[in-house]
Amino acid sequence: MKTTKLMERIKSKIKNLSSKYMLLPFLFLTTPLAAQTESSTGISQTTAFYVVIGLLIIVSLLVILLAFNIVSLLKAVVQKEMSPEKKASMEKEPSWFAKTWAKWNDLKPLEEEQDIMLDHDYDGIKELDNHLPPWWKALFYLSIVYAVIYLMVFHVFKSAPLQEEEYEIEMALAQAAKSNMEQTIVVDFDESNVPFNDDAEALADGKKFFEAQCGMCHKADGGGLAGPNLTDDYWKHGGSMTDIYNVIKNGVPNTAMISWESKLNPLRLQNVASYVKSLRGTNPPGALPPDGELYVEESNQ
Repeated sequence: MKTTKLMERIKSKIKNLSSKYMLLPFLFLTTPLAAQTESSTGISQTTAFYVVIGLLIIVSLLVILLAFNIVSLLKAVVQKEMSPEKKASMEKEPSWFAKTWAKWNDLKPLEEEQDIMLDHDYDGIKELDNHLPPWWKALFYLSIVYAVIYLMVFHVFKSAPLQEEEYEIEMALAQAAKSNMEQTIVVDFDESNVPFNDDAEALADGKKFFEAQCGMCHKADGGGLAGPNLTDDYWKHGGSMTDIYNVIKNGVPNTAMISWESKLNPLRLQNVASYVKSLRGTNPPGALPPDGELYVEESNQ
């Protein structure tokens, strides 16, 4: 009767523990789907892979924790049924964990220290002839094996690219993807006569880029800081849409104005140029004085 009650008790505890971890299989099954979703939103496959590995490690640790809980409950049931003499003898005997810990660290009992005592004596401090722990030696041997495998894979057979080669491959793939994307962009204007784009989304896109990349020199409001004021009628390189477009595209030699041709497609260059053009006449407080030649808007602009 007593054993039956104990078994019912342990079954209820195991059921409670299992309910805590019942979501683990669902987490394991949904991990690839989550990784695929994240990859489709811009996260690289490498990042998704590490996310999957991290989740698997967490699941494994939780399963191990569940197993330890079950073992501890079973141990409690077994000890409950033991005789006092058997229980006393087991309490004197070290646990499995203590035995494993001592074995993996090659620990010597205190009573055996005299056997491994060396003759060295430094101001009363003596030295024991302890060996390196087996776990340390195992890691050392594994590192040697890994080094040999790494050498053979990356330097002898060259079956996998090194970091620099992998970087060059990724950059080439990115450049190819950019080229393919730019081939699908339809540009309906001639770069020798760029029209102003007053579309709200285009101006918002140009403003976002300008504030993030150009604001450090021209200020976020275009009033000028290290770069000239872009809100008045005076321009160093011309104030037409085509002039502004070409300055953004090609940059200005020997100045901080770099070329953005390699980073922006023609449509985005037009968006930024249109936003810069829209700053004319805003004259924010604290703007720099006029710099350059007066630009008079032509009738076709």
